[in-house]
Amino acid sequence: MSALGAARCPNLAGREGVVIGSGRYRSTVRVMFDGFKSPTSLHISYIEPAVEKEVPGPERYVPGSRR
Repeated sequence: MSALGAARCPNLAGREGVVIGSGRYRSTVRVMFDGFKSPTSLHISYIEPAVEKEVPGPERYVPGSRR
């Protein structure tokens, strides 16, 4: 959550979740917080991206490169 989101929604401060879609309004997103059963609607200014952990995956073939 952003600093504004933490100030306005202290019960959600420090929680992480996944944006699962848009809300009813253009400025709203649906967030599924870790451990919650149902999504929560939040204004986009209330959230910020967390540092994404690098997940090992298959190597991508880049055309023109030699292996």
